[in-house]
Amino acid sequence: MIPMPLTQIARAVNGHVEGLVDEVLIQRVSTDSRDIVPGDLFVAIRGERHDGHDHVCEAAGKGAIAALVGSRRWKEVCSKRESPPIPCVIVEDTVGALGRLATNYRCEVMNAATIVVAVTGSNGKTTTKQMIDHVLRPSLKGRASPRSFNNHLGVPLTLLSADWDDRYLVVEVGTNAPGEIAALGAIASPNVVVITSVGEAHLEGLRSVDEIAIEKVSLLDHVRPGGLAVVNIDCPELRRRLRRPTHARLMTYGFELGADHRIEPLSVSLNGTIFSVGGRHRVELCIPGIHHAANATAAVIVGRWFGVLSEELAGRLNQFTALEGRARMIRVGGVTIVDDAYNANPASMAGALETMRLVSGGRRVFVMGDMFELGEQSEGLHRRIVELAERSGLEMLVAVGERTLAAVERLPESSHSMRVVRCADAMAASQTLLASLRPGDCVWIKGSRLMGLDRVVNDLLERFNRRAAVA
Repeated sequence: MIPMPLTQIARAVNGHVEGLVDEVLIQRVSTDSRDIVPGDLFVAIRGERHDGHDHVCEAAGKGAIAALVGSRRWKEVCSKRESPPIPCVIVEDTVGALGRLATNYRCEVMNAATIVVAVTGSNGKTTTKQMIDHVLRPSLKGRASPRSFNNHLGVPLTLLSADWDDRYLVVEVGTNAPGEIAALGAIASPNVVVITSVGEAHLEGLRSVDEIAIEKVSLLDHVRPGGLAVVNIDCPELRRRLRRPTHARLMTYGFELGADHRIEPLSVSLNGTIFSVGGRHRVELCIPGIHHAANATAAVIVGRWFGVLSEELAGRLNQFTALEGRARMIRVGGVTIVDDAYNANPASMAGALETMRLVSGGRRVFVMGDMFELGEQSEGLHRRIVELAERSGLEMLVAVGERTLAAVERLPESSHSMRVVRCADAMAASQTLLASLRPGDCVWIKGSRLMGLDRVVNDLLERFNRRAAVA
């Protein structure tokens, strides 16, 4: 972060300062009292389970030099205990104030030469964000949002992390309700927008794929003049809703014939994915899944816009490794584990099953956990994926969670061409796999984050690594 005086921050958020003696220079902004370092501004956020206002004194003890607090909640806290020994900026709503601060920082403080790349999509946005950062980092100084910082807190915090000499900043933009993308786009004011996909995700707040397409496309309204819009046109709903921004260049990509940058698959296996872009540029990825070819193509387009040569981009993408929980491939104890436990929706489940269909050799085992936030369509979508799993030729399906188990029960017993193991939770799935996996098997583990299937991955690694140590 470029240091900002606390008085300037107070003006940006329309707040007033209490307890200011000497000018305070803020070095960083944090909403997590556990993560405080000296020089921080601690922003107290009231959440469903925790209230940051209860941790202001804790943050001060760790080195926070100021706090941003909500007036109503702050009065309640101060009536019960002593005020913290740091100045506080008082606002009506700290979440809104954080957004205003990030908007001010983007427009008035951040170096105008820093290019902001905003990535959104139902699938692939985190991997695409990381790929863009991966191909730009050897040539330019910059950064990408950590983890999945893609909401009303994560986007402002990402913007506020930019340094003066950063040439690029990759921001992930997510949504689960109408209007969120537009609000975050207004804060980020991106030079480049990437829309990776539109699919059945967050259907509780966005009731149809068409509504999701409208939400994603709204980010194009916020591309700065002279910027770039990179859009995957494989989804019909997105193609219908796609608006060509008059002030930015539009470049499309995908498997469709009409794409400006058409993806042509050459080889897909657990060892990786090989494809060409526009029939000219060959790219080899070391991660499985043809859907990653689309993510990588978006990174190629953005990288070329920054001036990186196609040959350099291909070489850098060849060295890209998947993040933990996002189709990370691990070989241990003779077993291949695909750790895809971070999140899941119907499209990403289908992509994983399509890759498993192409696997040859040992047994193919798929651990399917529940998919969340699918609203009224949840039952039908879980049933569709279970049926797809059976058609994929798997030797074993490990069904985990109430929704997946209900979908499995709808399968006619006579149609089972695969062994189906029913598990109530991640612990039961771990026990099943530890008792049944053998050398040569491939197990793909995927489900929504709330299912906690990362525990299954960790249990397998611990057991196989312990066996290797004993041997």
